[in-house]
Amino acid sequence: MPTITIDLSPETYTQLEAYARRVGQTPEVLGRQWLETALQAGEATRPRTARDILQATGRVRSLSPTLRSKIIPGVTLDEVRTILAHTAGPALSDIIQEQRGTKP
Repeated sequence: MPTITIDLSPETYTQLEAYARRVGQTPEVLGRQWLETALQAGEATRPRTARDILQATGRVRSLSPTLRSKIIPGVTLDEVRTILAHTAGPALSDIIQEQRGTKP
């Protein structure tokens, strides 16, 4: 397999390394996947949605079976947002940020 070398600033490499660690990959594998994805996206002739692009780069993933089992059939995201807006608890965005944790 051919090899290329890419010079990155220390800050960029630190960010790549931290992201790779979070998704359970090495920086080299993740970088190769991003490059391959970018090349494939450049060749695609059909318009892609933001979700397609985010999924292709590993920033959005399918729900786990555990989370999928918590979905109540027939309830829309708008209904969930409305219900959460009328509760005394934290906002949905605050819950998500808390679950994600702080970025290194």
